[in-house]
Amino acid sequence: MRCPERWRLALAAALCFAAAAGAAPADVRESVAQRLKEHLPGLAAADYALGSGAFDPERREAQAQDAAAAAPVLDAGRRIWTRKFRNGRSLAGCFPNGGRRVAATYPHFDSRLKIVVTLEMAINQCLKSHGEALLDPVDPATMGAVMAYLRSLSDGQKVAVRVPQAAEGRFEQGRQLYFARLGQRNYACASCHVQGAGKRFEDAPLSPAIGQATHWPVLRGGVPVTLQARIRECLELMGAAPFPAGSDELNNLEYFLTYLSNGLPLRANPRRP
Repeated sequence: MRCPERWRLALAAALCFAAAAGAAPADVRESVAQRLKEHLPGLAAADYALGSGAFDPERREAQAQDAAAAAPVLDAGRRIWTRKFRNGRSLAGCFPNGGRRVAATYPHFDSRLKIVVTLEMAINQCLKSHGEALLDPVDPATMGAVMAYLRSLSDGQKVAVRVPQAAEGRFEQGRQLYFARLGQRNYACASCHVQGAGKRFEDAPLSPAIGQATHWPVLRGGVPVTLQARIRECLELMGAAPFPAGSDELNNLEYFLTYLSNGLPLRANPRRP
């Protein structure tokens, strides 16, 4: 399935004028925060990082009991992270401090390439530069495990994503995607996670938009599920064709969502039913 061409053309056009016409990222975040405060007056902003657990004590308790479930995934990710390349280097050598305290700054904008770089992309850029095989971004056994391990090295670090002026078009595209109604069910991401935050969909409360980027990967049945994988699942639930993992659309959407969570602590690998 592919995104309708007219939607791609509209997004491409939006990039040309969004930086000049759109609101500043800080103003966008404040607007979303205000709307969530109106919908969830009894919820402290710091609790947004709990996701659906903010509204369900049992889910919150289950998320806290993640050490045993995470151990095999983290061990698999650590082995890939520290595995020696043919030239004797490793993934750990491509990142400051061996990868510690770096996840909270991703995604970031590459001013030379003029694209948003996610943590998965940075991992594959390292592999490519050393002549190693790339990891499949949708494979939980490889990229999912590495992401789980790498983000665990930043556990508790506060999200600190920057949007320089040159990146505002990318941020704006992510915002447009989040609020655009798509698919056969005519839903937007914001329908559930801004207007509907705290309400229930089937058996789960809907998480607020702010905080959504803090707790990935999640472990579902012991399998790591990344943020982009979950967004793709949501698009399918909306009856929309999911964008490919690592596409500009999903990267910009992740950029927008992560910026909304600035100042909240990362908590990688919580359990999910």
